[in-house]
Amino acid sequence: MNEIGFFLNDYYDMLNLHKALLEAKFHQEPDNVYISGSPIIANIYNELLNKLTKSEYEIKGKESWTEWRKIKNQKFYEERAINNIICYSQWKSLDYTQKINVIYNYFSPFTYTEEELSDLIVKIDCSIV
Repeated sequence: MNEIGFFLNDYYDMLNLHKALLEAKFHQEPDNVYISGSPIIANIYNELLNKLTKSEYEIKGKESWTEWRKIKNQKFYEERAINNIICYSQWKSLDYTQKINVIYNYFSPFTYTEEELSDLIVKIDCSIV
């Protein structure tokens, strides 16, 4: 298999890709329901935000992405991710480990503590009737 590379070397190019991914992953009425929970998109998005964080630090000597990524600071996106999980995943049939993976995929690029993860699982469990 041939190796394919795609590189963004400009902070603002990465920033605009972030905006497009944010829109695609957390849209209320997506054209493609698989985007929000895709493990491939989740990994790409997390890598992109890691690079944005590093790049911002190199440019400005500080960074704001670490705080922005904390789910406790993003109730709007938390609600959207939970709604997407309820609407588009097979949550009820998943075991605990699978639920953790679903949360990782749907919530990327956001971060959370173990306690917040447990709270999210309970919140989603209680939302599904």
